[in-house]
This record gives sequence, C-alpha cells and structure tokens, in this order.
Amino acid sequence: MEFTKSLILIVSISSLLLSINAVPTTSYTALTPAASEPGRLIGIRVIPEVILFCKDTENPILCAETIVPYFQGEFNPIVALHSEFEATLNQSLKVANIIAQLQVPKEAIDALDICKKQYEYIVDTIKEADELLNISNVVDAYYKFASVLAYRSACEDAFVESNGVLNPFAEDSLIVYQLGGNCLAILDGIINSNYRF
Repeated sequence: MEFTKSLILIVSISSLLLSINAVPTTSYTALTPAASEPGRLIGIRVIPEVILFCKDTENPILCAETIVPYFQGEFNPIVALHSEFEATLNQSLKVANIIAQLQVPKEAIDALDICKKQYEYIVDTIKEADELLNISNVVDAYYKFASVLAYRSACEDAFVESNGVLNPFAEDSLIVYQLGGNCLAILDGIINSNYRF
C-alpha cells in the first residue's frame, strides 16, 4: 500500500511539472526604450514567432518590443526587419535632433561636430539599407547597415578623445547601438537561413 501511495504521488508531481513546462508562455515583461522613465516595466503580449526571431539579437527585449506593435497576420521576417530598421531610424533621428539643439562647452564642440556628421551618415545609411531590402538584396543591406555601428562608434570615440567631456546623449546613442545590433543579427540570420519564410 505504501508503494502505491508513493507511486501515485510521484506520478502526480511529474504530471504537474510536465504540464507546467508544456504550456508556452506568450506574455513577457519588457523594458521600454529610453523615451519612457528608466527602468519602468510594461507588460507586452509577445507572439512565439517573435520570441524565436529576436532571441539571437543584441537586445531581444527591445527587438520584441519594437516588432510586436506592427505584427499582424502571418509572421514575416522581412516585415519584422523593416520594423526594426524603422525603429533604428527613428532613434537615430532623435539623437540627431538632440545634437542639433545641444549647447556644449567649447571643449565638446569638435566632438559634437563629428557626431552631427556621423548621425547624418547613419540616417542616410539606414535609408539606403532599407531600399536594398525592398529589392530583396539582403546581403548588400547587411554590409551597408554594418556601417551604421561604425558611424555610431566614431561619434562615441570623439567624446572619449575629448578629455573630460562626457557624451550628453549616451543613453539615446546606446539604444541606436542596440537597435542597430538587432538589425545586423536579423540580417545575418536571414542570410544564413536561420529564419524560415
């Protein structure tokens, strides 16, 4: 009798554990981009395809957060990538606007001028990469988009090389880096057939 009770208990616990793990969760808590209060959490509904799509990106939470609002119907990696391109472009335009309005000490003027030019390049490059994607030229879009991160790094380096001058838009620039890294990871996944259409 004792054996039967133990067996029933083990089977019950095993069944419970298996049933908990067998049900996929589709609700995740995600950090909002810097436009919101830092550290504020919001609940977003995430589609399993988006979770898989974003899992190997620079910032999977940010990736899912920028794609989910535009998700409709059947999942398409190219449409999702366009959403990520648009988010990167919008964030880059935000940084370019911040740069244009900044009043900085004379020690930071050279760095700010470099960043202004670099963010002009970033905006143009994202638009060019998106045009390449529109004609299904994913490989060239990848190589074109890679320069976005190089331009952003040149801006960051300009502040590092300006002794004692801190980057006044570092958090917004970090989001450009994360979104850009997401785009490159997605492009790489498409090129290497990690995403099925």
